[in-house]
Amino acid sequence: MKYSALFPFWEDKMKTLKTIEKRVTEILTEYPEARNDDMRLYLLVSQSCIYETHGIGTVTFEDVMTNYKGYGIPCFESIRRTRQKIQAKRPELGCSPEVRRARHKMERIYADYEKND
Repeated sequence: MKYSALFPFWEDKMKTLKTIEKRVTEILTEYPEARNDDMRLYLLVSQSCIYETHGIGTVTFEDVMTNYKGYGIPCFESIRRTRQKIQAKRPELGCSPEVRRARHKMERIYADYEKND
């Protein structure tokens, strides 16, 4: 039995994730600096969504944080996970070697932090 039969919302969620993947891929391709900096990626994805839904390019940080759903902005964790998936499939859109080393180091630090809590 398909998941969509068990969970009617499944297809909508999958469509949303495909849309996020398309947008993040476009941004990683067009803005190489976003490959190294998730905050830059969040900014560019947010700006893209706001422009698409409302035709404006600049809003306050507070407005974005409180109205992100209305602007069609996906949650930051979805953007980050999508970036990881894309970079695993398409190494040419990956981060620089320095950033890769720093990310791996932070993964180990967080793993140690989690174990010692």
